[in-house]
Amino acid sequence: MTRPMIVALTLVLATGITGCQTMARQMMANPIVNVKDVVVKGIGIEGGALDVILDVENPNEFRMDATRITYVVWVDSSRIADGAIDKLVTLAQKGRTEVTVPVNFTYEAVRAAMAQYMLRGTLDYRITGEFSVVTPFGNITRPYSGTGRVDGMP
Repeated sequence: MTRPMIVALTLVLATGITGCQTMARQMMANPIVNVKDVVVKGIGIEGGALDVILDVENPNEFRMDATRITYVVWVDSSRIADGAIDKLVTLAQKGRTEVTVPVNFTYEAVRAAMAQYMLRGTLDYRITGEFSVVTPFGNITRPYSGTGRVDGMP
């Protein structure tokens, strides 16, 4: 095979693979994420730890294997934590999966949010991020978000 033929074949294959990845992205619906619960795991001198329990619905006709899940936790308009989970999470086809997101925070990060909570008696929170999903065409990243509200003073 001549060099120009090899280059042409490589370009055709690369274009085909890119096209397959684009089709796969378009065919996949985003996971639907709701914040199910927030559990305080511990409080220390400089901050604390939470488990944010997500209820993740896979609306697709096929299972999704997520190898990485990133997250950003917002309380009102304050970004209090971000990070990633690097473990396999399987989202069953047309099913729901509970995913626990461990979150560490500092008191400095939540100070403004807690002041608002004391004034209003409610606290709005949001978690956003991305699932990196394994497909036959390579990893595809899909966004997600979920919201919730804490009402009433303890």
